Amino acid sequence: MMWIDQTKQCVAAIVRDERGVESIELLGFIPLVTLILLVAWQAMLIGYTGIVAAEAAREGARAAVTDGNIDQAVTWGSPDFDGRRAWDISQPCADYLGESVTVQVSLETPHVIFPFLGALSDYPKVTAKATMRCEQPFHASWNK
Repeated sequence: MMWIDQTKQCVAAIVRDERGVESIELLGFIPLVTLILLVAWQAMLIGYTGIVAAEAAREGARAAVTDGNIDQAVTWGSPDFDGRRAWDISQPCADYLGESVTVQVSLETPHVIFPFLGALSDYPKVTAKATMRCEQPFHASWNK
């Protein structure tokens, strides 16, 4: 009978012992925090891509109304997106009668590679448009 009492005391001591509980809780919490950080980082990447796309569209529209190289302007306005960028222009400024030109830039958003899912199959795209009015070129002789 004495060994039964000793066994009961050992089991009761083990059940009441809470050493190491915090470590187990931390191990369960780390994947959740990591997932939240990865999703937040992906949201920031989408926002950054939107800002870059808007800048590239403005640079492309500015180049279109000044008879510049639109492709070079869009490339300069969106660095590090080589191979993941596309742009389109509504119409070139043929005659300067106050018409407008619109440049649309689409950039593929970089994404986080999730360790348990791998990379996404396709990059999400962010599109931005910029419209500027075509004006006659400035000549210093007009400013007399």
